[in-house]
Amino acid sequence: MKKLFKKILANWPIWVILIVSLFLLRWFFKPGFPETHDGQLYLARYANFYLAFRDRHFPVRWAPNLNYKFGYPIFHFNYYTPFILGLPPIFLGADLETGLKLVILFSFFIGGLFWYLLFRKKFSPQVGLISALVYLAAPYQLTDILVRGSIGEIVAFGVFPFVLWALDRLISHPHRLNFFIATLGIAFFSLTHNIIFFFSIPVLLLFSLLVARHRQKLTFNQFLPVIASFVLAAGLTLFFWAPALLEKKYTNIDQLSQMSREYLDHFPTLKQLVYSPWGFGYSYLGPDDQMSLQLGPIHWLIALLSLALLLYDYLKTKKLNFYWLFFALIFVASIFFLLPVSIPVWQALPLVNYVQFPWRLLTFATLASAGLAAFLAQKSLKLAWLLTLISLVYISLIAKPGGWFDRDDHFYFEFPFNTSIMGANTPIWYNENHNIALDLAHINDLNNVSSFNEISWKTQEHVYDIDTLYDTQVLERTAYFPGWEVTVDGQPVTIDYQKPDYPGLITFAIPAGQHRIVSRFTEHTPARRLGDSISLASLALLFIWLKSGWWLSQKS
Repeated sequence: MKKLFKKILANWPIWVILIVSLFLLRWFFKPGFPETHDGQLYLARYANFYLAFRDRHFPVRWAPNLNYKFGYPIFHFNYYTPFILGLPPIFLGADLETGLKLVILFSFFIGGLFWYLLFRKKFSPQVGLISALVYLAAPYQLTDILVRGSIGEIVAFGVFPFVLWALDRLISHPHRLNFFIATLGIAFFSLTHNIIFFFSIPVLLLFSLLVARHRQKLTFNQFLPVIASFVLAAGLTLFFWAPALLEKKYTNIDQLSQMSREYLDHFPTLKQLVYSPWGFGYSYLGPDDQMSLQLGPIHWLIALLSLALLLYDYLKTKKLNFYWLFFALIFVASIFFLLPVSIPVWQALPLVNYVQFPWRLLTFATLASAGLAAFLAQKSLKLAWLLTLISLVYISLIAKPGGWFDRDDHFYFEFPFNTSIMGANTPIWYNENHNIALDLAHINDLNNVSSFNEISWKTQEHVYDIDTLYDTQVLERTAYFPGWEVTVDGQPVTIDYQKPDYPGLITFAIPAGQHRIVSRFTEHTPARRLGDSISLASLALLFIWLKSGWWLSQKS
């Protein structure tokens, strides 16, 4: 008992982080879920991810019940990690709302925990704790959780510090376990939120370069474990990225992004970044947003004091600490890209139409302010503690949900819509307005000369028997997307998905007689074969490297 008590006392900062995390999300202990912009949509995706996983549909690409049960390729283009984290609670008996709340609570706590772990050994437990608490008290992170409900960004807030911690350990001690942790961390981060991850790549590489340079004279061999970790993580996740990038041409997303210049309407003003009232509405053109886009006045004060001290140190010693230089650069760069003055730079960048909201970069300003808080704590522990406590009081007074709902799982399993903005992931051949007006069963005979016996109807495989007196046409209540294949008695048949009366639905011809029909959503496209092959090869290579120990120590 004494040993246990000593361990608890020794790890008191972790308990503080946990208690603060639970307090700031104290509403999560009541039944139901906060009324957010996207929470209901993500709960429906969560339900469909679970259904697909239960049906052993791997990799999970198809949402069986979305799009009025015609199916929808939402997971072909949108992230996995939040829903993977949500599977254990469901399998242990939690309902969907509780499961997603546990994912959010876990991610929130993990973000603070790994800020603490990153700075604890380098400086002190108090420095690490201050950084963690400033991160937890960030207004934008609570806006994401209680107002927007963007589960991918919420989980990214937790994974980002973990990846920084893992890269720091790999650079400091390039042994097998650290290599494995860093590689899996980057891989999971890349499947957490598409846009945030793309912006994070240069940030993670810069962090790795500066940390390596700070430790010793940088050479290619010393940096090789980091390069290999990024390359292997890319290979491990190519099963997702190759189809997502190469098969988006079969959806509406490119057409919508080319038409849209929406991101130009969503640059916050400097005043909004310092302070904007807590609200539950949406982001609009100009400064009239109905949600808070603030970094927070205390976080601004922490960052500006740290930048001033950093400049003072440089002028005095002509030396720069690369850790603090990293966070200073990220802070200045993210603030620049958040403001309208950066529009010419944005317009010169590729793929910016997919960003939608430039204020997403508040993620990086928040990250940088937490790192700069650690620097301030090094210089003046009392001042840092004072500002940290004020930031916690401030956020606890303003951050709250705008409403609450409590629905049973059936609502999410039967959720009819596609859950994407303007049907971005809808197959280009599919006409939603036309098809939802049709009264269709799972299986339909267009000539009404057949009888059916449904054997099974899983996410990725539909099996049924048909008995028809004449040659006929069969229609499935399934939206066509490349990869769907149909066999009749084991022989492949051609799918016609462009019938004017059934646009984008699976139809095919069969001869008279009794037949076994199997339709499957397969990996048989060039992009999926490429991605799957490289991911499997990367997984094998990861274990080969771990076993052989090339340029990696076996000891920490």
